[in-house]
Amino acid sequence: MKTTLLAMATAVLALFVSPAFGQNSSLYFNGTAQGNRYCGGTDGCVQTGFFDGSINGVNVGPSQPGGPGMISDDYNDYLWKGEKWRANGIEVSTLNATDIGQDTLFGNSIGLGGYAKLAYLVNQMLTTSGLTNAQLSAYSQALWYITGGVTWNELNAAAKALVNAAAGYVNTNGTSLAKYTNLWLYVPNGPQEMWADGRMTVPEGGQGLMYLLIAGASCFGGIFLRRQSRLTHRT
Repeated sequence: MKTTLLAMATAVLALFVSPAFGQNSSLYFNGTAQGNRYCGGTDGCVQTGFFDGSINGVNVGPSQPGGPGMISDDYNDYLWKGEKWRANGIEVSTLNATDIGQDTLFGNSIGLGGYAKLAYLVNQMLTTSGLTNAQLSAYSQALWYITGGVTWNELNAAAKALVNAAAGYVNTNGTSLAKYTNLWLYVPNGPQEMWADGRMTVPEGGQGLMYLLIAGASCFGGIFLRRQSRLTHRT
């Protein structure tokens, strides 16, 4: 009976918490970014690198509690100073080939392999200290190339090297995103898809809902086991 109970609790959690469970999030861009401006694409000179502002009320940017900043993988959509928008926050490690197309902005065009390359580069940006503004610009160019915003000939040499490094890593290690438990992807109901260090900018209600579901399942299990114990003693 305990085995049956465990299976039922697992089924309940699986029903309410899908692998790529999106959470309601609020994003804000304050108009500043930390990379060199990139002028090689069709839209003229644009900002690159880490974008400053806030995620779910937590400030992101230089020396901010939410991490070094937001990272845009979208070259074609505009982002204005002072813009606020809503997005679905998704823990990147939960994304797979089944849901990548419907739950992300570029999944239908670049697939799981493309997002594996994006995650590799974003993770490097967030975990490598001392990146220069020129290096941050190269990372943005590489991300925008992978999502189709800029062409190969519009990249500088450093960005091309990053694209090749990402492709080499994915070819060697596969497309699984399970290792990127520190990354969150914010899929827009507004201007741009953003990445961030999700350990510091948890989506609204994300952890709370998970804890509530687990607590509910545990409570249900306790009640069921007590009832089963009484029935056993009665016989």
